[in-house]
Amino acid sequence: MTRPPIIGGRLWQSVVDRECGTCGCAGECGRRHKETGGRCTRHDGLIVAPRDLATTLAVAVGLDPAALTTWCERCHAPAAAAARKAAAVLRAARSETTALF
Repeated sequence: MTRPPIIGGRLWQSVVDRECGTCGCAGECGRRHKETGGRCTRHDGLIVAPRDLATTLAVAVGLDPAALTTWCERCHAPAAAAARKAAAVLRAARSETTALF
């Protein structure tokens, strides 16, 4: 069963309603979700988090609800890990570029 958080329940509920009560993952977790048309259909244990999981917490707290989506636990962890890895690669590339000048 999915229950809203103690704080921010209205925002959570509005995002869950917009996503029809299912996980909003469209393959960011590494799974293709091909049996379900390319989108995860899990509805238990949903959290609301930024669509772009590389978003920092400091930025995430001020995001517009349109920038948020629902994530099930099974999709969120690998999608967040992939986003962190991609962000680290980007930071490394930027620091190499700035080191040249």
